[in-house]
Amino acid sequence: MYLDYYQLTKEPFYITPDPEFLFLSESHKQAMANTVYGIGMKKGLMVIYGDVGVGKTMVAQALLAKSDREYLKTIYIDNADITFLELLQAISRQFGLTTTDNISEMITELRQFLLDEDKADRTVALFIDNAHSMPVETLDNLVVLSNLETKEKKLLQIVLLGQPKLETLLNKNELRHIKQRVAIRTTITPLSPDESLSYVQHRLEKAGARDTSAFTKSALKRILREAKGIPRVINVLCDNALVTAFGRQTKSVTSEAANEAITDLMGSKQHAYFKKYLRWQTGAMAAVMCLCVVLLIAFRSGYFSPIYSKKEVSIESNLQAANTSTSFTVSNQSAVPQTNPQSEQDKALQENVPEQSNTARLKEKEVPQSPPKNTISKTDIMASKTQVDPQTAPKSVLLQTKIERGKRMVKVKVRQGDSFIMLIKDFYGRTDKGLLAFVKSKNSHIQDFHNLRQGTTLFFPSASDIP
Repeated sequence: MYLDYYQLTKEPFYITPDPEFLFLSESHKQAMANTVYGIGMKKGLMVIYGDVGVGKTMVAQALLAKSDREYLKTIYIDNADITFLELLQAISRQFGLTTTDNISEMITELRQFLLDEDKADRTVALFIDNAHSMPVETLDNLVVLSNLETKEKKLLQIVLLGQPKLETLLNKNELRHIKQRVAIRTTITPLSPDESLSYVQHRLEKAGARDTSAFTKSALKRILREAKGIPRVINVLCDNALVTAFGRQTKSVTSEAANEAITDLMGSKQHAYFKKYLRWQTGAMAAVMCLCVVLLIAFRSGYFSPIYSKKEVSIESNLQAANTSTSFTVSNQSAVPQTNPQSEQDKALQENVPEQSNTARLKEKEVPQSPPKNTISKTDIMASKTQVDPQTAPKSVLLQTKIERGKRMVKVKVRQGDSFIMLIKDFYGRTDKGLLAFVKSKNSHIQDFHNLRQGTTLFFPSASDIP
């Protein structure tokens, strides 16, 4: 598409491994040298590790292309997800041997074939690509092929190429006998920034370009930074950047064209990266918030206060003294005149309900409702219930009787920053609709429960009295 426009003879960034475009970085050179040495010295089992797209297959294809077919016979298997029987059948077919379902027979015939090749001074090498996908059972049985040997040397040279998880696979306890037989290990690493630039120049030259003028410096820098030294990613990004620039009819790939190509091809990857980052960030924020809530509850409950226990003891003693010293007398014949029932009721509640700070709410949930002073025992009160006529008795008597019939309650004074729901949650440990409605009914003097003023008094019934 863009070859004539950029004066190229062939596509420079075709993703299929082509030994003609082989670029040898330091790690690629090391991998090739180690493999050639291992095959030449008939070491037996060799492993080449490398991440996705770093050029493991390119190294294998280059070795196959440069090998002397007269002295080296090779087999290349790119699908390692097969059984050991299928592996033996594939080897036998490529060597022209008999294929059966009998593993023992095929092993015997293969051994004889390898002995004949060794007598003829020829080496046989088996390359298995994507070995990280090979089943454990198949890897386990590779020891059978590795044991095909004479007293001096191995008859079959096996080269496994796989991603880093192949190393994890070989570290399994059931495969330790295979790992012990590995004579040579080598790893192909991503290209360095300088190697990445040389890689692009090398492929452009192989495609007929005189220089890297097809890319601006900023565009090339952007692409190489995104590729992170992975040759396959460099190929894909550069090829698509050339297509984008050709569509724009620009003489060189600009940074805008490079960004467009990167966005089109790497958008989902970037999204996955940011999604992973945000997931980690959200988890960290949630952990911090949970810690803050725990510290806030501990602080509000007085856990960090050195005088907390003294306050609690003082409150309990005051409540006990109030309970033992309060009684009143109810009489059918006389009553205390009352002119303002509502104010008298508030006064009675304020005298008989102990004030409790926010710090002591969670520790002291139940405080008995105290009747007005100068009273008799509760038994006398219960007896007086049948003697008081609601229609004829004075209002003060009805008020006192009503207070006595009421449940036990605790007086709570609103502080700055308190909300009604928060106070309910701290006191009862829950905030369901029924509970909110019941507590509201006991605080008819409050007009707006959503905007409580500092210093406002609330009356909370005992938890045991909640219907």
